Amino acid sequence: MNVSLKLTAATALVVAQIIGLSAASAQTYNMKIAHLLPPGDPRDLGAQKVGELLEADERCDIAVQVFPSGQLGGFTEINEGVQFGSIEMSVQPAAYMAPINITSAILDFPFFWPTDTDKLLALHQGPAAAMLAESFDKYGLVMLDIWHTGFMQWTSNEPLNTLAAYEGKLARVMPSELMTERQILLGLSPTTMPFSETYSALQNGSIGAQENPIPTTYNMKFHEVQDYVTMTSHGTLDQYVTVNKAWWEKLTDECRTAIDEAVTAGNKVSFDETARQEKEYIELIRQGGVEVVEVSEDERAAMRDATLPGIKKWYLERTGDEGQAILDAFEAEMQ
Repeated sequence: MNVSLKLTAATALVVAQIIGLSAASAQTYNMKIAHLLPPGDPRDLGAQKVGELLEADERCDIAVQVFPSGQLGGFTEINEGVQFGSIEMSVQPAAYMAPINITSAILDFPFFWPTDTDKLLALHQGPAAAMLAESFDKYGLVMLDIWHTGFMQWTSNEPLNTLAAYEGKLARVMPSELMTERQILLGLSPTTMPFSETYSALQNGSIGAQENPIPTTYNMKFHEVQDYVTMTSHGTLDQYVTVNKAWWEKLTDECRTAIDEAVTAGNKVSFDETARQEKEYIELIRQGGVEVVEVSEDERAAMRDATLPGIKKWYLERTGDEGQAILDAFEAEMQ
């Protein structure tokens, strides 16, 4: 055998050994976590915590990758990816889950959820939330948790602290039938547009308002082109953490336990960071010259009366007995 052939054989042997070692050390499972927000957003930090904990957990031989900023597609592509198994986990708001599971839209009810976060988090872990989780099963999804990522507040160039102030104003709305309906009931003229175009639309006046939690408003720099933030806390932007059902059922019991615990830890990171950003950013918004307006109890009650009954009716027309049972269960827990 000549030298070149000897070298070729030796190289092949080394490559074969490396491949063998790689195969032996490869993780048993892989998990991609997809969401739409940029790195550093509370839900991204929560997702990163999930990955960090699982990579170090000896109970579950799993490789985790987090894909922020819609790297795996928009909300439709992410939902379909998780539903059909090309993506294992997503962190998505109710507005983006409702096209698959309309029952999940209950998280977007206006003036319904307690603004006391301790009470809200207790509801997320209670029996009604467990019933809500069951509604995902028939769509090939398992709902593992609900993460709180802030209360919705309005921004505009006028204060929106009275019901009359909303009449006829053009507002950006997420691609959600329920959120579109709640804006109409409030008196607004909703328009759907890509989130990336909202800043310029507010700046040039083609829309007059948008709704988001304070961290999102600040991170998207909406406060730069708005004069007022009105603290309505009229809804939440809470997130469903879901996984592909077939993939989940193939995991070992130990791995499912490890993932559940990691998701719970991610929930806390996301919640704590949301609270921190809300406190810091509202002050930065004020310092930037934006006026922060509160809403009286009477006006808040008027807004609730204008929207919540109609949204309940809208929801029950679409979800029937299942939706009624879940709604009744949440209301019973709130008593």
